[in-house]
Amino acid sequence: MTQQTHFKIPMPPDVRDWLDKTAPKAQRSRGAHVIFLLRQEMEKEKTEEALLGGLPSSVSE
Repeated sequence: MTQQTHFKIPMPPDVRDWLDKTAPKAQRSRGAHVIFLLRQEMEKEKTEEALLGGLPSSVSE
């Protein structure tokens, strides 16, 4: 089992309000929804790197 790390991040009220609306629609807690969204971005980055021949996106720009 992977050990999880907890940390606090400052969040603007409008972002928190958006999470409070969208997380329940996706049947997730606020934290689980943030993790889901971050994982989506991680996968998008992997796909972009694969399409660019394995170069990190910061090198190709």
